[in-house]
Amino acid sequence: MNFVPQTPVQKSLTPGKKNITTYLVIAILLALAAFIYILPGFLQQPLNSTGESRIYYMGRLIDATAIYKDETLYLPFAFIKEKIDPNIAWDEKNSLVIITTAKNVFHFPLGIKEGLLNLETYSFTYPVVREGETLYVPADPLKDVYDLEVFEDTLGKLVRVHDLKEPVQEAVVTKKSKLRKEPSFRSSYVVKVTRDEPVSVMREDQGWFWVETAAGTMGYIEKNNVKLTTIKTADIIKESYPPWNPLGKPIILTWEYASQTTVDPAKIGELDGVQVLSPTWFHLTEDGLVINRADKHYVDWAHQQGRQVWALFDNNFDPELTHRFFSDAELRIKVIKQLLSYVDLYKLDGINIDFENMSLQDKGSFVQFIRELAPLLHEKERTLSIDVTFLSSSENWSMCYDRKALSEAADYLIVMGYDENGQGSRVAGSVSSLPWVEAGLMKILKEVPPGKLILGIPFYTRLWQEETDAEGKTKLTSKALSMDSAAEWISANGAEIIIDEKSGQHYVEVSKDNMTYRMWLEDDYSLTKRVELMKKYRLAGLGAWRRGFENEEAWPVLSNLAKQVW
Repeated sequence: MNFVPQTPVQKSLTPGKKNITTYLVIAILLALAAFIYILPGFLQQPLNSTGESRIYYMGRLIDATAIYKDETLYLPFAFIKEKIDPNIAWDEKNSLVIITTAKNVFHFPLGIKEGLLNLETYSFTYPVVREGETLYVPADPLKDVYDLEVFEDTLGKLVRVHDLKEPVQEAVVTKKSKLRKEPSFRSSYVVKVTRDEPVSVMREDQGWFWVETAAGTMGYIEKNNVKLTTIKTADIIKESYPPWNPLGKPIILTWEYASQTTVDPAKIGELDGVQVLSPTWFHLTEDGLVINRADKHYVDWAHQQGRQVWALFDNNFDPELTHRFFSDAELRIKVIKQLLSYVDLYKLDGINIDFENMSLQDKGSFVQFIRELAPLLHEKERTLSIDVTFLSSSENWSMCYDRKALSEAADYLIVMGYDENGQGSRVAGSVSSLPWVEAGLMKILKEVPPGKLILGIPFYTRLWQEETDAEGKTKLTSKALSMDSAAEWISANGAEIIIDEKSGQHYVEVSKDNMTYRMWLEDDYSLTKRVELMKKYRLAGLGAWRRGFENEEAWPVLSNLAKQVW
């Protein structure tokens, strides 16, 4: 066997070189990707590149844009209503923007500089305008009306709006940083900030602060790069009208029914404890006219007795008439001017609004009317009260009232704590049982402060008559009786008065000639119970419907019991 030496096989280096090249390429690609990933963080970009003036409200971008006309900033009406004042109103029929505050009522006409301030002619520097379908209001008057701070960056097309009533967290930058468009290091930056530069922290987002600088720039900065300092608050004086009330006593009011003429004061007699009289003098009619049955002689007599007069103004309980009135700002202005003139002419101390049987669609419009009336009455140092019902499922008689909003605008709400069972009831029952009243109070007090609520009480009852025919069917009728008339009926029919535990009242029942008569009484007993409810819930007072229905003991009973409240 021949031995042939083998030449060693040399391994190729090519595969190794390929691997190195591959790794190198991957490394370059990764580095390039990383560079591309973090590249935006090195780039400076403007916060707004849309070409439109974007609005930031309390540090948040709003889906709305501002405009400039005649070098004046205008803010969208919709933005104001959503973020600043939900009660700002637009009257389409008369092309008016209406702003109400605790002190003033502004009417801004569309496209016209001549408007109204508290119903007096007033010149505005710039008018309300409309661009396409969007309504705009000049920003300048809004600053004072709403206590706003408005920063304009015309170059960057940015508008910052601050509500001065809101506190703002102040801070300082602890090291040189960049304000970024998004809460991320890879986000492009807007501007650089220096160490010790003061900023306002508007909100926190994903470990970053959105801050605003004194120069008007904004952006995200890492939380660790700022130090919180103080809370900035504006020194704003909130003006409000202190409602009238008899010091240390609850209000005791009674309505005075005036059909055509007011009763001669000489025939009224003593009204122990009554501080306020509310005669039914003013009535809404067509075209914004107010029927006036006021009597200056009655007011003079009341003032001589040391009593106030809050004249009642009603809507004739006509929902269509009321809707037409609410829907037209010019009609509201017309009515308010008449009421104010009557306040001056007759030296009235207040107005009591008794709008009932309204459409549910007018719920907000009623509040708007009250917001327009209240500042003008308060300017004259006059009281505004509103009659409302307890909460129920009735649209026209209960759901039509926004009790919370009404109580915020007016001085007092008087809840009509009666007609639990009225003329149209299908069953006989109390006009105002005590459990029903208390349950109603508990509900309404969730919306109305007790110091603004007056409990309306009845001075009347209903005599129910149930007639059973030969077929066993029952016909139910009723009629209202005053306290004295009820007592006379009881005496004439020899009825026995008992306690009805369910209603918490005195009760009588008489059966004769296939008739059953029932009556839940309003008397000293029920009045005592109603005063106890007023005390229990710390209400502002009592309002009685109406003078002339009471017996001789009613006012002394109410007066003596009320004195024990405080």
